[in-house]
Amino acid sequence: MSDLWKKYKKYMAAAGISIIVLLALTAFYVRYDYQQYCKEAVPILEYHGIGSADGWMKELFVSKETFETHLQYLHDNGYKMVSVKKMAEMFANGESTEKTIVMTFDDGYLDNYTNVLPLLKKYNATATFFVVHSKIGHYRYMTHDQIQSLIDNGMEIGSHTINHQILTDIDPQYLSWELATSRYFLKKDYNGYVVRSLSYPNGMYNSKILTAVKEYGYYWAVTGNAGTVSKKTMEQKPLELGRIYIDDSNINTFKERLRYSYWVGYLKERGVNIHFFKSL
Repeated sequence: MSDLWKKYKKYMAAAGISIIVLLALTAFYVRYDYQQYCKEAVPILEYHGIGSADGWMKELFVSKETFETHLQYLHDNGYKMVSVKKMAEMFANGESTEKTIVMTFDDGYLDNYTNVLPLLKKYNATATFFVVHSKIGHYRYMTHDQIQSLIDNGMEIGSHTINHQILTDIDPQYLSWELATSRYFLKKDYNGYVVRSLSYPNGMYNSKILTAVKEYGYYWAVTGNAGTVSKKTMEQKPLELGRIYIDDSNINTFKERLRYSYWVGYLKERGVNIHFFKSL
């Protein structure tokens, strides 16, 4: 009996060592695979207003000072800050996207011109500005000439629809107005400027919306889903690009959100059900 017990203990010890080695190798592979993924993955940052909320939704605004700390961190750590269009061109041309990050601003607030543009120029950055066409020139929104100045300074203009209607909530017959007409008006208003990027209002879309967006000539669209963008994403789901929402939190939270976006993007691309982890 004692001999049998000794054999059993040896077997269990060997099995335990094998499990530990297997876990170590798995951890090593995942770490290596994740690092390789991060070399090409591109986070897309989602901002709205940069400045004081002044009675508007506080959650949509990041102070000018906080925003500059974000730019300073990215600049000092060697990130290239680009537009959606530039990112797409980099993937298409086989350029390195390591340490590339996309800057986006939704709604077309006035402070995008007064506060954001000078800071982007200071840090040699470009960005995509998604404008709501019906808001152009209204209180707290950019004017026609200010948007033209963004274009003249190498920024990309994208559509945030005509009226910021939630596309999944409206009658499908109005999709052409919100999607196609916004592209037409922007082209007409800005000397033939061709809009190829879209931001879904509130990040909401479904399969019917995707079909319409493609039909009306958009190449790329950003959502409210977390994650990063890879070459595979651009090839297979260019109308479902993930973004990471940025608020007025401190720089440590900003860094954490960047790390989170890389991990979510990695897990998604490797086929892991991230909804399972969110439920834990």
